[in-house]
Amino acid sequence: MRFRASPGLARLLPILLWALCPPATSAGTLLERTVAFVNKKPVLLSDVELTRTLLGIDGPEALEQTIDEVLMFEEASRLLSEPAAAETVESAVRALREKAGPGFTDAALRRKARVQLAIANYIQIRLRPLVRVDDAEVRKVFNDRLANAALPEAFSVVAPEIREQLERRALDQRIEEWVTSLRRREEVRRPLPR
Repeated sequence: MRFRASPGLARLLPILLWALCPPATSAGTLLERTVAFVNKKPVLLSDVELTRTLLGIDGPEALEQTIDEVLMFEEASRLLSEPAAAETVESAVRALREKAGPGFTDAALRRKARVQLAIANYIQIRLRPLVRVDDAEVRKVFNDRLANAALPEAFSVVAPEIREQLERRALDQRIEEWVTSLRRREEVRRPLPR
């Protein structure tokens, strides 16, 4: 005895099969891609896109920035014994979500938050103590401003601001030197474009 499907069932069969086994993606939809490897660990396109969105930079620059973050995070993870507290991570995720807007998964935002918090912690522990600005540097900047300003302010008023700017500049230079040394000693590889 042969089974014959009714015409109504025959029309519903493809819909039922699709509902039970939906396609993973539509043709041509890219879910994720590895755009580089840092010490044999993948750098994901979604992380590069998040960096691009957060910093407002183009794709190639976002890739380089993301690679730098991966290098810094690896180094920071070796030094730091404890990850950031859960409430600190959640606060950072909320801030990133506000800045990045919709379109990024909680997992991607959480990954970025953990990376940024670890790097910031490393910088505070390892690099900031190395930054020293002596009074002569502050006085020199003040004198330069005094020579160019029509109405100079008192040294005691502007000295803290000048010191902060000089410290920030010196810290930025230390970070640049750190990243340069990481790039020299670590392996960064970019797969060939498809």
